[in-house]
Amino acid sequence: MRRISFTSLVVVALLAPSVPAAARIQCQGNFQITKYGPIDTPYCEEEQIAIVAQNYGWHVSVSEVHNDPLKKVYVCQVLGSDARLKGSCPVRAKRSN
Repeated sequence: MRRISFTSLVVVALLAPSVPAAARIQCQGNFQITKYGPIDTPYCEEEQIAIVAQNYGWHVSVSEVHNDPLKKVYVCQVLGSDARLKGSCPVRAKRSN
């Protein structure tokens, strides 16, 4: 029986894709596309927030929005009036004077 070295296992692990392409979450706007149809998910809402911010020229990644709640809040405060973010960002209450 041959011994497999630790180095060869690491090389194989690095070369193999971490997630099969079919298992990756696919979003269309705020909706995750599943075999049962589109489902509204927070993951896709956050992805939409990052995409809209990138369209405005902001240097923000999807993972930043997923992992940093303050980044999401900031983007929503500044760009929340964009129609593409309706449903992704919470509705701001109007101030009464």
